[in-house]
Amino acid sequence: MLQPLNGHRYTIPSMAEEWRVSLILDGRGGTFHCRDLLRSRFGDDIVVSAEKACIFLYAGSEKAAGEAEYVARDVLAQQDLNAEFRVERWDPSGGEWRDPEKPVEHDDKPAPGRLRTTATALLKGAAQAAAYGDF
Repeated sequence: MLQPLNGHRYTIPSMAEEWRVSLILDGRGGTFHCRDLLRSRFGDDIVVSAEKACIFLYAGSEKAAGEAEYVARDVLAQQDLNAEFRVERWDPSGGEWRDPEKPVEHDDKPAPGRLRTTATALLKGAAQAAAYGDF
């Protein structure tokens, strides 16, 4: 369940909501009013949070995120507000939100010192195996 944080925001205990629609409002205000309108429209189906000039809609599927974007565009139009919309997907390996249209680039380079540490551990393990006759 959602947990209140500082009395006005909510955290999601798990990343079951792996899709997010980000609304970056044009700075004319209305963020928290729109957040409340969106919460009333979505109920428990979509998690809605806001900070400064951004509203975030969290969904469990790409389809649900698309439907949330459609509803959000309608609500903002009714309030005569403009926003930039971004649909993003959670990347657990990178620990960040990414554009689902762009390929994920993984850094194949090991962290500094990792090769040395791995090689040292391998040599020590081989030496122990040889000493105990397990080689």
